[in-house]
Amino acid sequence: MAGTKRQRTDVLLDQIGDIGRWQIVSFIVLSLFSIPVAWQTLVVVFHAPPDADFWCTRPAAFANWTVDQWRHYSTPRSVDKHGDPVWDGCRVFALNYSTAPPDPDRPPPPLSNATVKCPHQRKIPDRWQFDHAFHKWTIREHFGLVCEYDYLIGPVTGSYLVGTLIGVFFGGMVSDRFGRRPAILCLLGLTLISAVAVTFSNSIMLYIVLRFILALAVQAVYITNFVFCMEIVGAKWRVVLGLLFQVPFAFGFISLAGIAYLITNWQHLQLAISVPLVLFILYYWAVSESPRWLLAAGMVDSAEAIIESVAEINDREYDETVQLVPQHEARTHVHVKELLRHRQLRWHTLRVWAIWLANGLAYYGLLFSFDDLDGDVFLNAVAGGAVELAGYLLGIGVCLWLGRRWAIFAFMQLSGVCLLATIGFSRGEYQRDWPLLLFTMLARLCISSSFGLVFVYSAEVFPTGLRNTALGSCSACSKFGAVFAPFVARLAHHYTHLPEIVLAVLVMVCGGLPLSLPETRYLKLPDTLHEAGTLGSDDVPEPHWPGTAVGTDRQRTPNTDTNGGTVNHGFDAIQEDADAEL
Repeated sequence: MAGTKRQRTDVLLDQIGDIGRWQIVSFIVLSLFSIPVAWQTLVVVFHAPPDADFWCTRPAAFANWTVDQWRHYSTPRSVDKHGDPVWDGCRVFALNYSTAPPDPDRPPPPLSNATVKCPHQRKIPDRWQFDHAFHKWTIREHFGLVCEYDYLIGPVTGSYLVGTLIGVFFGGMVSDRFGRRPAILCLLGLTLISAVAVTFSNSIMLYIVLRFILALAVQAVYITNFVFCMEIVGAKWRVVLGLLFQVPFAFGFISLAGIAYLITNWQHLQLAISVPLVLFILYYWAVSESPRWLLAAGMVDSAEAIIESVAEINDREYDETVQLVPQHEARTHVHVKELLRHRQLRWHTLRVWAIWLANGLAYYGLLFSFDDLDGDVFLNAVAGGAVELAGYLLGIGVCLWLGRRWAIFAFMQLSGVCLLATIGFSRGEYQRDWPLLLFTMLARLCISSSFGLVFVYSAEVFPTGLRNTALGSCSACSKFGAVFAPFVARLAHHYTHLPEIVLAVLVMVCGGLPLSLPETRYLKLPDTLHEAGTLGSDDVPEPHWPGTAVGTDRQRTPNTDTNGGTVNHGFDAIQEDADAEL
């Protein structure tokens, strides 16, 4: 098979092996960072739990009254959709509260139904009192984020989303420009500092800014770690490790529910999930530079030193006769626009972006719909993590069977079918709406599998010198999907099932795009724009990178001239090929 033949030309993997002790250890230490990524992403749900009960602060004259006595006397009530009474924590009856009635058990009824907002106190948070039966301390109580200040919860969650959007771009460019290891180490330090600093926020604005910085750093490290793992293993292992890389993320969701159940003070919880980041300082000794990036950047001596040590760790014989000749592009900067210069790569990029957008919109749209488990945030987190875990494991098996393109196609189509299946059921028709819940969970399982596979495929289809930047741009497309997801959810006001229809159509249409892209199952990772643009073409000559083996059949590869001298296939040659495609 042509793809298999191309894979054998990857001399880097010929030296260190498709997988070995070094790759496994590197994968484990890098993938474990996915756990704190999940913690920091989801923890805001437990910082500001939606079920935290509160009421207007009792005036001094009512200090001896119980909460129930105060509420029955002062607080208006309404009825929710289930017919249960709901106290209005934002208003009280318009009464004179300077003195309290003599009998708190039989207070006089209000003379009118007129109400006013909770009286102002010395500080905004002092206007309300909160139920501490379970939640001991939340940011809603700390900063007073209830009633007319409840809108600030939007910026709290939005700041983190914007941070991830910028982080994937920023981290990608830094990693592609200066290397994987420097980017990981520097951004890891920023992650630790900002995560701990969030704990000591003394204002809501500082909290929002620090969460933004935290999101930027943590997402950049996550993407860079993933790219590193994809660059050090053979083609048949990329899909396995690529999806297993995301398994700790699912475990992070599940474990955070348990941690948050035990620690109900938001500051203690934030500190508990931030201090373990200190352990990742071990990356300084455990993580080397990606030898593939070093070769793509033209740093042959550094690459050879790492490859020789890795070969020893993997118990492989290092062949000193192999001369590594990098096919690199001497860029002074990296930018997404370089992906759009090459004609064929431009179409690959646009299609992959559309697939990411559809996956992101469907994934986050389903997250908004995943609220049928009695509104229990702890149960939602566990169930969501379990569904994602099953999706990643299922994706490995299907991808090994069908290949990248067909697996992504199948999962996106199935997700759309499950979404459309929900149209046949109305809310309240069945106990706990179990058919809606079932098909929603199946749709989320399929989109989780698709999302995980798209991560792997994107790392395989873009060149080494721009791989991190490209993957960052793809991830940014999914974040745009997250931005639009709440607006899609609001379409239910016009027609109950309109959100599911919109998501299903988008997922199924964009789900057909993978079939127009090259299959990467048997191909080595492209290292230049030209290789990426001609990926999967049957008429493309054997890739030149990464080198020749003197005294072997590989001596006759295009890296040697007729006199046995080495030909430098550097930026000039590659630029000519790229310009020819424009």
